[in-house]
Amino acid sequence: MASYNRLAALIGKHQELAIFRRFQTLNAKSLLYMQAELLNLENELKGIELDDESSKDIDRASLHASVFNLKESSGSDHQLQWNIAMDIREKLERYNKALVLFSQVQALPNPSLRDLHTFQEWLDRPDGGGFFLRGREAEMWEDEEDVLTLSQYQANKDTVTGFVNDVVVPWYHDLRCRWDK
Repeated sequence: MASYNRLAALIGKHQELAIFRRFQTLNAKSLLYMQAELLNLENELKGIELDDESSKDIDRASLHASVFNLKESSGSDHQLQWNIAMDIREKLERYNKALVLFSQVQALPNPSLRDLHTFQEWLDRPDGGGFFLRGREAEMWEDEEDVLTLSQYQANKDTVTGFVNDVVVPWYHDLRCRWDK
């Protein structure tokens, strides 16, 4: 019976079929949300800093001149600026990591159309995947623009090799099948 175990075994045996979704739109949306959150926090921090700098309270007015004073304000009435700065630090770290990861995912090569079609055909064949995927899962590899391969073969393939493997070989096999009939 076909299952994710069988699919994983196929991918393990045939590296060129290590094809996965890139989720470009979801990654971009996530980054945009993080960016908007940071922008709002930045504006909030600027407003608090301006209020603190123009305050008649000497302790509050000195917060912008010393990180030590700002940090020590934690637990006092003046801690809002420090708390927002720490919230920004945490969110900025997550945002920067997400940016780098998205950049790395975007740099991964696209699978050849031949490999993608072979993969899709295997999923649909009764002796292959046997249509084991249901619902939304059955649509995972339909968007040819949103897939990537982990195969180093695809990444290292030069233009001539790609043309021969992706165009000439399938054309030859198609021609040969027609000739044999």
